[in-house]
Amino acid sequence: MQDVLVLKRIGGPKMTFSEKLKKFMETSVDASKEFLEKAADQAQVWGEMGKLKIEILQLRSKAQSLTAKLGAEVYNLLVEKNEPMIGASTPEIEPLIKELEQLGSLIDEKEALYRSKGGKDSDLNEKEK
Repeated sequence: MQDVLVLKRIGGPKMTFSEKLKKFMETSVDASKEFLEKAADQAQVWGEMGKLKIEILQLRSKAQSLTAKLGAEVYNLLVEKNEPMIGASTPEIEPLIKELEQLGSLIDEKEALYRSKGGKDSDLNEKEK
C-alpha cells in the first residue's frame, strides 16, 4: 500500500484580498481605539497633575506671604510695642500660626496626591535662575 502525504492548510480557508483588507482594517480600528482611550486617560492624568502643581505652588506662595506677615507681627510686638514675652498663643499671632499649620497640611495632602499620580518632587521645586 502506498503512503499518502496529506498537507493540512494552516489558518483555515484561503482569504481573498478584500477579506484580508477588511480584517486588517478591523484590527487597525480596534488598535486605534485602544490607543486613543489610553492617550485620553493619560491626558486626563497629566491635566490633573498640572492643576495640582499650580495649586501646590499657589499654596506655597500663600504660606510664604503668611510667614512674612507673621515675622512682621512678631517684630511689631517685640520691638515696636516692647512686649516682654510672646508665644504661639499671643492673640496677634495665634491666628497666623493656625492658618500656616492648615496650609502646611493642605500642601502635604496635595503633594501626596501629585506623587500618587506619578509626579516627582523635583517637578514641584521652583527653578533657580
